[in-house]
Amino acid sequence: MAEIIRYAGGDIDRALYRAKDAVLSGKVLIYPTDTVYGIGGDATRQETVDRVRKIKGLGSDKPLSVMMADMNMIEEYCEIGLWEEMILKRYLPGPHTFILKLNKPLPVSSDGTLGVRIPESDFCNRLSEEVAKPIVSTSANKTGELPPTAFEEIGNGIVEAADIAVDNGPTRYRKSSDVVDLVNKKIIRKGVGVIDLTKFPEY
Repeated sequence: MAEIIRYAGGDIDRALYRAKDAVLSGKVLIYPTDTVYGIGGDATRQETVDRVRKIKGLGSDKPLSVMMADMNMIEEYCEIGLWEEMILKRYLPGPHTFILKLNKPLPVSSDGTLGVRIPESDFCNRLSEEVAKPIVSTSANKTGELPPTAFEEIGNGIVEAADIAVDNGPTRYRKSSDVVDLVNKKIIRKGVGVIDLTKFPEY
């Protein structure tokens, strides 16, 4: 059973300290984003990524998105041209997941691409900055089930299988992020965000 830390309107610093320690120790963390509750950990550790996939019931070939601190971190791991940079700077932080080409291997990817997020969340952004590594960011639910937008909606053994769980009440948007494929230039999933790729030059 995960250690549960509640900080709604309270001590975010304690929650950040415990979450940072968990990620850097290779543990699995449940945490609130701006859209839904996520489950993840250090995206550079194969064993952590494998645990997250097992908890969700995902196969080893299924990609996982990551949360990053800033554009510098995205550029470290992904191929970013002027077109991609223009879109990312326009919409991040925000309730969006952008798929980009990887320029270095990560265990979350099996096809050379990576889903990237910078949530509109003080907790997530501070955690990413302090960890200084990509953090797995996938919804805290079993495959095929609805993603939780409040802590009490997390079920089916997810909390029991994690190491640390941070409860901050309902998420800001209470809906999944949209998923935008910047490699193939198309919208994969419509969520909270509204993005029109045709408005950007070189489309």
